[in-house]
Amino acid sequence: MLKLMKLELKKFRIGVKGAVIANLIMLAAIVMTVFVSQDSKEFSSYSLVFELTGLTVRAVFIIFSSSIIAKLIVGEYNNKTINLMFMYPINRMKIMLSKILLIVIFAFVAMLTSNIFLNVSIYIINSFTHILNDTLTSDMISKTLINCVLYSFIFAFVSLIPVFVGMRRRTTGSTIITSVIVTSILSNGSNSPLSSIILIPIIFAMLGVIGTYMAIRNIENVDVI
Repeated sequence: MLKLMKLELKKFRIGVKGAVIANLIMLAAIVMTVFVSQDSKEFSSYSLVFELTGLTVRAVFIIFSSSIIAKLIVGEYNNKTINLMFMYPINRMKIMLSKILLIVIFAFVAMLTSNIFLNVSIYIINSFTHILNDTLTSDMISKTLINCVLYSFIFAFVSLIPVFVGMRRRTTGSTIITSVIVTSILSNGSNSPLSSIILIPIIFAMLGVIGTYMAIRNIENVDVI
């Protein structure tokens, strides 16, 4: 499995450069949002800003992961390059699982490291600008870190939801549109985003796993058309 994952990494450079650029854009957007909302006090504490950071990171990397799904899985079917891999003396399920595992690991690592980078950057920026009149406590740090790890793990599996649609429709567009719809649903809510209710992301993560299984369960018996 590890050899297959290394092979996938050689074929496609999983968007490290894109992730770095996305982080810089997110940092600028979050700082601007906090600065503009100073009068309304909408983001007046570290906890509120860290919640905004988490929401932004998850939204961005669900969509980012869907673009990787579109390239790594759906695109290979469209271009028929998946046929070359299926000629290897390895069962197809292992090949597909290596791709999916790579996507899950990327999503988890990207979300976790981005959350940490953005939160640390915001703290450093605030130490110079004093936009937030708040003190960062050790309890707040530990709680934020636990939430980052937990939500990154759950949303890594949520990011698999586009696999089912992409494999059914065999179009990259529908794969990415699905991720946008999922992001919109989880980011909306009357008082707070639906993703803040931990049970809802867990349900979506289960849908991602089940949908992915449904999409690849007959892979050994289905010919690439």
